[in-house]
Parts: sequence; C-alpha cells; structure tokens
Amino acid sequence: MIPKPLRPIIWLFLVINIFTSVFYRTFTSIDVDPNILLIGNAYICIITLVSYWFMSTGSKSKSTVQFTSSVYGSFLMKLVLSVLIIVIYSKIAGKNMNSNGIIGCLFLYLAYMFLEVRGLMSLFRKD
Repeated sequence: MIPKPLRPIIWLFLVINIFTSVFYRTFTSIDVDPNILLIGNAYICIITLVSYWFMSTGSKSKSTVQFTSSVYGSFLMKLVLSVLIIVIYSKIAGKNMNSNGIIGCLFLYLAYMFLEVRGLMSLFRKD
C-alpha cells in the first residue's frame, strides 16, 4: 500500500505520462519533445521518492543534526542529480537539445517539490 503523503506524487506521475502520451503530436507541433518530458517525468519522480524517503527518515531521528543533515542532503542530492542529468543531456544532444522540453521538466521539478514538501508537512501535523 502506498503511504498517503506519496499518493499525490504517484498521481502526478501517472497524469503527466497519460497527458503527454495522449497529446504526443501536439507537443511535437509546438517544438516540445514529448520523449524528454516522459523521461524527465520518470527521473524526477524517482529522485523525489528517494528524497522523500531521506527526509521522512530524518524526521524520525531524535538528533537535530541528523534531521538537518537529512533535509539538506536530500535537497542537494535532488538538485545536483537534476543539474547533472541536464548537463549530460546537453552534451549528448549538442545543438539538437530541446530547451522547451527542459523547461517543461523544470516545471515538473517544481510541482514534484511542492507535493513532496506538502507530504512531509503532513507528517508533522498534529490532527
């Protein structure tokens, strides 16, 4: 069973994949490579889930240092891996790099980050 705070992340992943697949030709016509969006969506979802796991594990620690380390480590890991994949893609694609697809992935990164923080905040709420 998927934990409740992770459900919006999984739903976003599925919705983006379905939306991109259904409107594949539309994305192509507006100069956005749908394959970049699909691969970027999967990549960002995976690193968001790993990041969430790091932060949720750190939130259960008794030490403030461990909590802070897990939050900063998770944030830096996600940011560095995202930048790294963009640099690798730009080196491989060269002049054929689809910057519109990269910008779309940037918005996906922000959406996943919002859902991740919202899910983590729900762990700290006292109902």
